[in-house]
Amino acid sequence: MSTPSGQVSAFLELKLLSALNDKKLVVWLDAESTYTGFVDELRKRAQAKQFPVPVLAFRGSFLELMLALEHEGSTIDKPLLLVHLPGYNNLPAQQSPNSVRGTPLLELYESAHPFQQNLASLVSVAANGRRPLPDIEAFIAAPGLSLAAADAWLAQTGDPAVDTHVEWISHLSAPELLNQLTGMAAENLQNVEPALRARAEMLFGTDEQWFKFIPDLTEAVVAWLLCVEFVHDLRRLPRHPDLARLHALPEQTVQRCQKEAVRLRQQQPERYRTWALGVELWLRDKEDTEPKDLGRIDTFQFEALTIYRGAVQALAAGDYPQALHWFEAHEASQGFWVQQEQPRRWAWTLVGDAARLGVTLLGAQHSLEHATGLEEAIQRYVEIAAPVDLAHRHFEQRHAALYGPLLPELTALDLAFEQLRFAWADWADRLAKDFARICREHGALPSTDFQQRSIFDQTVLPLLVPGAKVALFVLDALRFEMALELRDELLGSGVQVDLRARLAELPTITAVGMNALAPVDRDGRLSPILKEGRITGFRTGEAMVTRPDDRVKAMGARAAGKPPLTIPLAEVGQTSVAKLKHRVSQAQLVVIHGIELDQAGESGFGVRVFGDILRDIVAARHQLELAGVQQFIFTSDHGFLLQRGVRAHGFDSRGQADRRYVFSTTERTDAGHLCVPLASLHYDAPGFLVFREDTAEYDVGRTPGSFTHGGNSLQERVIPVLHVSRKRAAADTGRRFSLECEPASAALGVQRLRVRVSPARESGQAPLDFASAQPMDVAMRVPGRPDIQLVVKDVIGPDAVAQAAGLRLRPGTSDWTEVYFVLEGPVNERLSVELVLASDQTVTASPPTAYPVSYVPTSRKEPDVTATPSPKVPPAQPPQALEHWGEKLGDADAGKVFDHLQQFGSLNEGELVQLLGHPRKARAFAARFDSFRDKLTFEVQVLMTSEGKRYQRV
Repeated sequence: MSTPSGQVSAFLELKLLSALNDKKLVVWLDAESTYTGFVDELRKRAQAKQFPVPVLAFRGSFLELMLALEHEGSTIDKPLLLVHLPGYNNLPAQQSPNSVRGTPLLELYESAHPFQQNLASLVSVAANGRRPLPDIEAFIAAPGLSLAAADAWLAQTGDPAVDTHVEWISHLSAPELLNQLTGMAAENLQNVEPALRARAEMLFGTDEQWFKFIPDLTEAVVAWLLCVEFVHDLRRLPRHPDLARLHALPEQTVQRCQKEAVRLRQQQPERYRTWALGVELWLRDKEDTEPKDLGRIDTFQFEALTIYRGAVQALAAGDYPQALHWFEAHEASQGFWVQQEQPRRWAWTLVGDAARLGVTLLGAQHSLEHATGLEEAIQRYVEIAAPVDLAHRHFEQRHAALYGPLLPELTALDLAFEQLRFAWADWADRLAKDFARICREHGALPSTDFQQRSIFDQTVLPLLVPGAKVALFVLDALRFEMALELRDELLGSGVQVDLRARLAELPTITAVGMNALAPVDRDGRLSPILKEGRITGFRTGEAMVTRPDDRVKAMGARAAGKPPLTIPLAEVGQTSVAKLKHRVSQAQLVVIHGIELDQAGESGFGVRVFGDILRDIVAARHQLELAGVQQFIFTSDHGFLLQRGVRAHGFDSRGQADRRYVFSTTERTDAGHLCVPLASLHYDAPGFLVFREDTAEYDVGRTPGSFTHGGNSLQERVIPVLHVSRKRAAADTGRRFSLECEPASAALGVQRLRVRVSPARESGQAPLDFASAQPMDVAMRVPGRPDIQLVVKDVIGPDAVAQAAGLRLRPGTSDWTEVYFVLEGPVNERLSVELVLASDQTVTASPPTAYPVSYVPTSRKEPDVTATPSPKVPPAQPPQALEHWGEKLGDADAGKVFDHLQQFGSLNEGELVQLLGHPRKARAFAARFDSFRDKLTFEVQVLMTSEGKRYQRV
């Protein structure tokens, strides 16, 4: 197929072919008859089979054109066809005598794709990148513009005797030009600088005015690219005239600049950082911005700071949707500045979790409004309120892992989090009071299908058919929202999951809830064992059920089969599948008893390890499934409240009350309290239980903690009954994995290592080369040291997700995942870390290094949210006599820096540029910094702060 002779004509032809390929039938309205000659040439080429599409044209006779159309098919078929109508437009027929709507071709036009092309726009786009923008504008504005003239103008090659280097530069693409500018020393560019400028003008639109403002060629071009990206990402027009004119650049030029700015960030992050900070010094005061002005790209650091501050302020003001919008926008953009500064990543993560909690909270303000009974209240909690408690726990878990003095804008962040916690506490109090009202009106005991005491008979017993094996997980303090997370974790191919809610017996303490999970009722009634005003268990016939062994015996008696097998949760994960299979083969019912959640909560470390315990539960189910268990029931004795700073209120004499309830021999009518007769709970015992209507605690002689239960709130009372089964028996896939890890240098006092999971190499076989679609959990721990807490702060890697003491990653890739973590405990030691696959704890790995433990007392308390920790910066030494480092090092610029550090102690990147007088000198010093360190008489650390790099004398 022959091609048109001119570059503009060739560009037009490509546009036509694109429209034809997409729409098939195209009608070209050429109102000014600009392209008649071009179309006539296309017709000749089409007839000679040199153009792939038939071309018809109106040349004065509609009859002739209509007859020609009959041979090309009907408008219903939409044949591949181009029809040229010179002199006609698409205006209404009443407004123009040359409207296509007043011609016999109206039916054809309405069924076709209309094509119109302004010649000036065509020339501008076709010449973009081939001629300087001022030359393009001048040519278009000159009289006599035509397609032939444009082809001839763009074909002009200039002086045939031009220098070969200049000729070569004139053909550089945008990436090639930028590589030359950033990859060569300035002195090597001097001889060809005019040619490089000219090429930059063609590709990026730079002009003489810009080069006068920034004389250095490379810095001028880079600054132009960044400013173009910034201007076209703004949600308003730029205020400064030097930037406002960039808004009028052609779209092609803008896209080219944006693409190269992105490439600079990706391929030269350190140099990009220095360039951007240099431009920012000039730009920031001229373009004072608000968060709402900024788009999705953080070209400059001040944009990231502005958006972050705006999100924190929105949190503090209760505008959670706006805070979440900014967080999600910057998560999607993978903001360069956030990725550069680890503390800022952590802060953004906390802001995102807090915003999600706030948005969920806004959607659950009236969770129990107009609820008419206990069953409806349970359903409302499950659908509306439980997601709030899930988001609240996730936020507190993340806060425990990431909070610290290095977080930027710490005071504002603390205020925002404090306001959010107040909002959650107010919501939880309203929810508790509304539920107390429902209990007062309808009683505190639900119907049988929602009672805890009937779980065994109604849920477990029907599964114990001949040949079946059932695992019953009785998990202390597994509240309903945790089961929501478990349900999502356990969903998979062939797995059936059913999650129901019930109400725990009152009071919501372990001695009541755990023992009520055994079949201890008679005709729906319970006989509690009371000791000094506290229930310690239940009687069933002549037997007493107060301990785990008692519960297992009661279950075995009701099942009328073999005694159940009891295994502690922690033991399941440490036992091989073969051994588990042997043990399980001897029993039909396996009872898995887990107390880890309650122990973690009571110790004050709950939010730090809840996620890991849930992961252990998932791993235990997997182990048991491989061992032959087909049916699984997960349930709990009670839930809990997770809160901070609650007040303790007195009730009669100290010692009479528990944290969240009081046993009374007489009925109480105290304001703000709910009094529940034991008889109304179908307990065969006299007396009353008294509960606060809100979420506060009674004074029991110690400061209230963050974890509490015993009361009547829905968080304490709603427990899960999660039934998990598989259509087919699970089988060992035979896939085996190996765990690799290697140490990495610490950063900002946070330890680092790299980890990956790969298919294991079988004997005599090559390793499988695949990436598993199923993510895998890797636990991290300090072997043999339960007093040491490992806290994962962040992970960076493909599809990797941080967990409290581990991570989740995708196995089978060659990419490393980087883990940021700290060790905490009541010792000052260096200890080894072990990694283990959660799904196969025989697969372990340990990096060949020991990590320091951050000293934390055993009696650790939760941090006071109103107190703002100050950053631990090494104290600067008293000023010493200057040693004139420029002479000693033989480098005047380095001498200025180290003299400054010796006298004043610190220097940030902005101050470094001001001290040396130019961003290029600052970059050169940063590149040579390591070569000077061994020659100094004092130590200098490089810290990452919200202002960028900071050089700090130790």
